[in-house]
Amino acid sequence: MSAHTMSGNTVQPTLTPGTIRAAGLLLAIGSAAWATGIAIVGDEIQKGIQTLDTITGMLFVVGLFAYVLVVRATRGAGDGWTRVIPYGLLVFLAGAFLLNALSFGYATHDEFPLPLMILDACWPLSQLGMLALGVTVAVRGRYRGAARWLPLAAGMWFPVTMVAQIFGGSTVSVWVSAAVLLGAHAHLGVRLAARPAL
Repeated sequence: MSAHTMSGNTVQPTLTPGTIRAAGLLLAIGSAAWATGIAIVGDEIQKGIQTLDTITGMLFVVGLFAYVLVVRATRGAGDGWTRVIPYGLLVFLAGAFLLNALSFGYATHDEFPLPLMILDACWPLSQLGMLALGVTVAVRGRYRGAARWLPLAAGMWFPVTMVAQIFGGSTVSVWVSAAVLLGAHAHLGVRLAARPAL
């Protein structure tokens, strides 16, 4: 996926514009797909596991995974201790994808065996990780313009959706969730696909 260039005495990974564009497309498509799935399923998600939500959620995770790989390879999270954030995120995102893949055949989360209940924690942890990554990318300032600030907006998806759920109920939460996915995640993906220079 990556090529390497020498910088002083260190080896710094670089990505081709085509690779960044591909990651952007995956993020845009996955985010738009899940936003659509969420909007279609709506309040039905409260009744149990919904196939459309599960499948489109997996597409979303694939897009996030591709984006985090770009951040890791371009050192968008910096060179200090914060560089571990993308690595941790990749683990949680893989767990979230696996949870969705293994959830087919179950009607509700209450039916999950203990291993799946443990794996289920990867979803909120991955989204909290995205918030940490968004803050780090913004603070480090290695990217320019929208590429610097949209990850922070995307990272706000989990807390904003939770606040919407608490104060507005499930219907409001559905539309807020879809709006953030389109306005932040998909927007970031389109931006990367159109302008891969970070």
